[in-house]
Amino acid sequence: MAKPLHQLDDIQLRRWVVAGTPVAKSDGGGLTFTLSAAGAASWVLRYRVAGTIRREMTIGSYPDLTLAEARKKAQKLRVLISDGKDPALEKQKDKTRQQADWTMRDLVADYRAHVLKLPTYAADTIKYRNYDIDQVVLPKLGHRRVADISTVDLVFLLKQLKRSWLICKRIRTGLGQLMDHAIAHGLIVTNPVTGIKLKALKGERPPVKKRVMLSTAELSTLLRSTGEIGVANALALRILLATCVRGIELVRAEWTHIDWQRATWWIPDESVKTRTGFLVPLTPTVLDWFQQLKALADESKYVLPARSTRRTKHGDNHVGRTTLWAAITRAFERGQLDITRFTPHDTRSTAKGHLRNLGVSKEISEIALNHKLEGMEAVYDVREEIPERRIALERWATFLVECENSGPPTPRGNVIALPGRHAA
Repeated sequence: MAKPLHQLDDIQLRRWVVAGTPVAKSDGGGLTFTLSAAGAASWVLRYRVAGTIRREMTIGSYPDLTLAEARKKAQKLRVLISDGKDPALEKQKDKTRQQADWTMRDLVADYRAHVLKLPTYAADTIKYRNYDIDQVVLPKLGHRRVADISTVDLVFLLKQLKRSWLICKRIRTGLGQLMDHAIAHGLIVTNPVTGIKLKALKGERPPVKKRVMLSTAELSTLLRSTGEIGVANALALRILLATCVRGIELVRAEWTHIDWQRATWWIPDESVKTRTGFLVPLTPTVLDWFQQLKALADESKYVLPARSTRRTKHGDNHVGRTTLWAAITRAFERGQLDITRFTPHDTRSTAKGHLRNLGVSKEISEIALNHKLEGMEAVYDVREEIPERRIALERWATFLVECENSGPPTPRGNVIALPGRHAA
């Protein structure tokens, strides 16, 4: 026998909510009030399709949907059920139909809300991806239905872009990720970006700029000339060279990341290009440079605190990512550096080359630059701190000090390699 309707009242509902004890109470006719252990109250309609198949669907949250409103909504749904329809299935169909009509603007909004954010992507990647979306994707395709966009449309868009080869490649990558998101939502079956070759549209990729390796003589000149760029910049340059890190990783470094006792520097996920944090061993030489920076940092939490009022107007902040390189560029322009012009990334290629010349194996030199090892070595060597890396970086720091103090030193011949491995 069916339970009579309207078994609940507002006083009961309020008491259950205040008590916070999970309940499931029927109001009759399949309408049920539920309260979860987390305190979420909602209305559920339980019913049968074709007299046998059991179904239930949430029709609203309490108190947003009052008892009286829930009863009216349940009554309307019961009419549909009596006509042989399944409200839960119809609701799902409506949702599917609405999603099938998504435009690229709808897709972008969902992609930004659920995918394009920290820590999945680095802040710079998010910045450039959003720029490309706002400047290219939405103006050209924002009004179009996702399901209607074809490879031909995207080829036409990329061909019309008056952007550099590398920027077009970045936009193509962003479009591919957007369409992957569309596939995940069932809006399309295949990615229309797949198969688009930029070489066919824009010609050969421009030659990649060859990395610079400063010679020992140039390192000697550079390190003896750092007085021209200021004390803090000079120390930052030495640390950047000696630790083999990327410039942004040093710029964002905080004092809490430095473990003075263990002589290590933890670089967190959000500062790393690969989004995976890593540990840098600090040799006594490099620790001393950090201590000198500590004395200059005053009360800032950053190793390299901002120096301009523009960057500190909202409180403590780190220096800009181009601060060091602007100082070095000015020294070049003033004729104070008579060496090969180099870029920020060239500190890493310089370190790589000299580490190999100092007898450091290929594997350890790659680890020193936080590059991924390949093959089974990458699978099984999961050490956070690698002693061979510390030894290699101490040798490299000593080399730098000798370059500065007594001219180009003589490279060593003994090899630092991973245990059980032959040096490359």
